[in-house]
Amino acid sequence: MKRVQQGFTLIELMIVVAIIGILAAVALPAYQSYTIKSKVSEANSVSELARKNLVLAFNDGSLSTTTSHTDLGLAAAASITGNYVSKVEAAGTSATAATVTVTMASNVDSTVNGKTVVYSIACTQGATCITTVDKTASTVPSQYLPKL
Repeated sequence: MKRVQQGFTLIELMIVVAIIGILAAVALPAYQSYTIKSKVSEANSVSELARKNLVLAFNDGSLSTTTSHTDLGLAAAASITGNYVSKVEAAGTSATAATVTVTMASNVDSTVNGKTVVYSIACTQGATCITTVDKTASTVPSQYLPKL
């Protein structure tokens, strides 16, 4: 009589479990990094109004070292929040430059909780303003900083 195979052998099942384990070990850190990046990227959208208002202040000639949230028509720094952002601070540093500092909330990840993303705005008379993420002034690790 012929014997019909009824299922998988133990070694075959162990190989499948080992392959799934290897895939999970590779995928989990990549997924965690991806979720942190996506949460930190909220800094772009939450700070957009502050960045635009600083550029407008430059264009109308009112940007200076004393430029404040009130001058820019913005709410208080602690009132500008998001799901993962606890505050947004905008300030003029000269008549042609400004910074926007975004402080991350405490619910993102232990590597970025309470840390900052700093946007630098440099303007040239008769030209445009260029906004960049200041990697040296930001305290969020560079691999998680948002792109503009």
